[in-house]
Amino acid sequence: MKGMHMKNCDIAVIGTGLMGKGISHLFAQNGYTVHIYGRSLDHKDKMMSYLEHELKKGRITKAALNTIKSNLEFLMLDTDLEQLSKVGFVIETIKEDQALKHDLLQKMDRYISEDCLVASNTSTYSITKLGSSLKNPELFLGMHFMSPVPMMNAVEIIRGYRTSQTAIDQALDIVKSIQKESFLVKDTPGFVINRLLVPFFNEASMMMSEGLVSSPKMLDDIMKKAMNLKNGPLELADLIGLDSIYYSMESLYDNFHDSKYRPCCHLKNMVDAGYLGRKTGKGFYDYNTEEKL
Repeated sequence: MKGMHMKNCDIAVIGTGLMGKGISHLFAQNGYTVHIYGRSLDHKDKMMSYLEHELKKGRITKAALNTIKSNLEFLMLDTDLEQLSKVGFVIETIKEDQALKHDLLQKMDRYISEDCLVASNTSTYSITKLGSSLKNPELFLGMHFMSPVPMMNAVEIIRGYRTSQTAIDQALDIVKSIQKESFLVKDTPGFVINRLLVPFFNEASMMMSEGLVSSPKMLDDIMKKAMNLKNGPLELADLIGLDSIYYSMESLYDNFHDSKYRPCCHLKNMVDAGYLGRKTGKGFYDYNTEEKL
């Protein structure tokens, strides 16, 4: 995989949710040809809508939009996996479900080349365990992006027990080529970012359920002004997705068996109700009416 950092290298992004769109956007904007794999027939239309929204919000220029569009190719996850043989790097970013990830990695393994680097964007699951699904776990690692991907500078690189130094070096080069900063961390539940961050969101949700403040905005304003934060915990939770936070808490609790990682009932109820944040129009805030829930 010599030259893996070169911008003319094809990559594949498997998953078309918020993270998949952001990762595809980021790589395509930085000159990579990106093969996006999705299950829904309209995943191309949804990606185009996402990009038009980014343009409307002033986050990308018209020139950048055209560059991104020219570097995107759309494929179907159920029928086009054999096309993975053409790429040198694959990023898995499907739903945070360990069984689904294992199943996908095993299917991918039939088609990827012997020297293909594979990364998972998982925020909590063991890279060592996921890597066991592949015949070459030495070329598997974690590459954890934060949402919104194009705006967040830090990328966690997670070394599994069998990840080679060659794979790590390639991953560091890739992150540098997309103008982000990488941080190499050990393979432990939640890694660094989520192990610190999701309990913060969970506690904020618990405070809301206990009525300690009159509104989500009040809690966010307290934290922004007291800690000089750009976003409050509830605003940021809505941006990331309450389902992602909930599943991360469940994973941390299952691994550590420590009550400080147990997801609160209020967070679970919101997820069960479909109030997942910005992506569904409702979370701690209502983005359809701009009123607070």
